[in-house]
Amino acid sequence: MQDPDYLRSFNGKNIGVLLGKPSGGLCTIDVDEDAEVEPFLARNPRLSGTTRTKRVRGCNLWVYVEGEFPASTKLPFGEWRADGNQTVIHGRAIDKKKGETEPTEYRFLNEVPPIRIRFDEIIFPTGCFDKRTPEPTAIRLNPESCIATSLHDCIPAYLHNNGNSILANIKAKEAAQKALAEKHPKLFELYQRFIGFHFEAVLHGRNDFIVQAVPFLYRAVAPQFILELVGCFYDCNRALFNDPREQHMKEAKAMLESVSKTYLGQLSEVERQIYDALPERERDAFRICRDLALLPNPQREPLTFYMSFNQLGGRLGIYPTQAQRILRQFASVGLVVLLKKGTRRATGVRGDAGEYKWTLIA
Repeated sequence: MQDPDYLRSFNGKNIGVLLGKPSGGLCTIDVDEDAEVEPFLARNPRLSGTTRTKRVRGCNLWVYVEGEFPASTKLPFGEWRADGNQTVIHGRAIDKKKGETEPTEYRFLNEVPPIRIRFDEIIFPTGCFDKRTPEPTAIRLNPESCIATSLHDCIPAYLHNNGNSILANIKAKEAAQKALAEKHPKLFELYQRFIGFHFEAVLHGRNDFIVQAVPFLYRAVAPQFILELVGCFYDCNRALFNDPREQHMKEAKAMLESVSKTYLGQLSEVERQIYDALPERERDAFRICRDLALLPNPQREPLTFYMSFNQLGGRLGIYPTQAQRILRQFASVGLVVLLKKGTRRATGVRGDAGEYKWTLIA
């Protein structure tokens, strides 16, 4: 790599990386389509922090696998690439079979060193490999709750609960909710609506909650609220979880960072151009309105949704008048159409949310 003539020989050519044992266990997970990326990362939040490359569709996730790993194989959503394979990391290509008319470049989506991980720590859909695929909610025992000198199987602390500990758990949940209500009344309303209504705490279900809740909340509220809501869920149900709060919040933050990147892959080209052109607060409103419009509901017309200025303001953490300006701005540029004007709430009279139609079709 010090010979100028040798380096010049690469001009106009692609560079591929040899995978598997010759490269110290470096492998890639090739995800074919954009729509498959976020669900796979939702099951594997650690992979959000590894090297990620892309050309046109999907992406390649690069990892150093510690220990043994299976041979290269096709996956339902792409390919596991290991010994005998390579993945292109630099250059240009064109796939005319997929309707491409111009060569496009390989590029980094996340230019960081590949993480090190055991193969059995990666969650694949069941049946991808001959080995039994690990389940995403595998039970783990907290070693701090076990007697180290015992010759018997470890017994988790939750099996030793008595009346006092149960009462303490109930009071801890009440205290956590009360603290949130006093500190952020509006945030507590969001917690009741989006967490308490949609999610139930279950034993060993902490990671599963993060995987499901963070992508949901990213489309329902402003990002600054998400970690607060996820943290409150932990505080209200900490008796059910083995991992410390710090680990919970670290995983939630990594999941949020992943979702914020992979969300763009769910948009059409036109949607992404519009989304990129919006200010940050209007992007938050874009996600909320789009998600409501695309939610199937037999009781309303396709792509229509209801939203009041108070509701949108509460979700974004802004005043209703500011939310009103955002919806009017969306209407003025043609992003939404106002079908029915909302009515103000008055003493003894319930207000009605406005009805809108989303004009972009993915």
